[in-house]
Amino acid sequence: MIGEKETKTDMGKIKIHSKAIRSIAAIAAMEVEGVLMIYSGSLGKILEIIGKDMNFMAIKVDLKANNEIDMSVAIAVEYGRDIPKVAADVQENIRYSLEKMTGLIPVNIDVKVKTIEKKK
Repeated sequence: MIGEKETKTDMGKIKIHSKAIRSIAAIAAMEVEGVLMIYSGSLGKILEIIGKDMNFMAIKVDLKANNEIDMSVAIAVEYGRDIPKVAADVQENIRYSLEKMTGLIPVNIDVKVKTIEKKK
């Protein structure tokens, strides 16, 4: 696993760290209707209580050669939603956002629906 994407230009290097890539994926997933949160388990709930937003840490990223990327994201889906459609929309929005913002090519985006909750 590479920790960042690096590009060289005439003026120097541009580095996109895996934390930034995870952040893009988290925001893209949360934009999808029916996604209530990035699921980060018990640790995420504890960090939320003390005011730390660590949702992006629940997203696994594997940067490969040739600007390709594999990733997985765990989500909570709103009760009553079409789960396969929500998950497919998450995959598509993450793919679009990563390609547009970083030039990375998502080869595999695994979406894990960890829980179903009612919207508050």
